[in-house]
Amino acid sequence: MTQAMTWAQTLLLCFQSELQAPHPQPILPEHVMLRPGQQVTPLLSTNDDECCRGLGWVRVASFSGVRELNSTDFRDAMCFSQERVLTLEMGTARCAPTPGAAGLPSEDEWTALALILDADMNAMERAVCCAFAEADDVAVGEYEPFGQDGNCIGATMTVRITMEACC
Repeated sequence: MTQAMTWAQTLLLCFQSELQAPHPQPILPEHVMLRPGQQVTPLLSTNDDECCRGLGWVRVASFSGVRELNSTDFRDAMCFSQERVLTLEMGTARCAPTPGAAGLPSEDEWTALALILDADMNAMERAVCCAFAEADDVAVGEYEPFGQDGNCIGATMTVRITMEACC
């Protein structure tokens, strides 16, 4: 297993824990998972809806070198620079208020959802502190809301980790 996946799993364990009680709307640990791909699209079937049951994830968003192609810095040229930047993404998806065809969501429903998403953001921040308390080069990136798309609404947060590559 790569160092990138080790960091992703460490963050995942912390995130699973932080999305439990006393969170106002916990997400079961089995619904907080590693997800691959360019983005996470919550799934819907005839028997299940990832948004409405609550979905949390961690994914490897990118992994890149630090050294520029035409760099004149030859300190680590033998190893093509040993530093890499790993970007992990955490996210949650929730069910948007849907009162049916005859109505619109109330102010109280939207407020309740905003407070749940705020608790999710707080869980993301605590998960970063939990996972990377001993790490030196970690930076929290942007928290970015998404949706409403269909019945899903949520947010993502990125974490950038500078780490050594194995040459």
